[in-house]
Amino acid sequence: YSKIAVDYANSSSSVVLPNLLGRLNADVVAINAVVQESSQYQTLDQFEQAMDRLGAITKTLKAAFGVKLDTGGERIYFVDEGGNQVNGMTALAALADLALTQRGGGGTVAVPVWAPSIFEKIAQKHGANVIRTRFNAYALMTAALRQEVIIAGDGQGSFIFPQFGAAADGLFTIAKMMELTALQKTRFTEAIANLPRYAMHSTRVPCRWEDKGRVMRILNEQYRDNTEQQVDGVKIRLGNGEWALILPDADRPLFHVIAEADTDSEARQLVDKYSGLVQGLQ
Repeated sequence: YSKIAVDYANSSSSVVLPNLLGRLNADVVAINAVVQESSQYQTLDQFEQAMDRLGAITKTLKAAFGVKLDTGGERIYFVDEGGNQVNGMTALAALADLALTQRGGGGTVAVPVWAPSIFEKIAQKHGANVIRTRFNAYALMTAALRQEVIIAGDGQGSFIFPQFGAAADGLFTIAKMMELTALQKTRFTEAIANLPRYAMHSTRVPCRWEDKGRVMRILNEQYRDNTEQQVDGVKIRLGNGEWALILPDADRPLFHVIAEADTDSEARQLVDKYSGLVQGLQ
């Protein structure tokens, strides 16, 4: 297999993964492969710096892709061969497309309610189905246990392959990416390029705990004719594949406002519109 770059984040994954990749005859460039407890906790700025460094190394060494593990080995974050960070939802879509292609038809993909409609387009191409879940890890793992589900993910670095286990496993996902791209004689960058286009934007809107229930009741009443059966939050169908989702955070006093449209600017406009609505209802 062609070269890949792996940032172990000074975690215990560096003890397990090299043996697995060695059995796959992988040419691996190891980064932060020494276990250091003091280095296992990173701020957002430190994470971004680590991703930039991984991207630079991946591009310089002409690796097929680069990947950074979190300290538990559950979540992984990709860069492509050009050193560019790959959005987590895009990486999930690429892996779903590869997995469905390898299956040769049928199957099911499980994604959270806020995932873009790109998954329905991918599923339609393969004669497959899509399950949408509530926005939490338990719901996703429960969906992954259903028959015919071949891949599940949250679009934020967690990937589940039920035939291996119904929990996120970053180490297995790296091996699976290598397997699927090798069997189909393609590269991760090509898999991304072959995906349908999509545009999403999101923001967070602070809301006091005591106001969240009232805001949700008003939204459900106001948009009951523009919504389908709700999975989580209030998802407003706007036609032509556009939608907006107003999702209360389970653990913090805020709402997530997420939208999909034809272009980035239109998605941003929808988010601005509905975040303003949430603020006005408080």
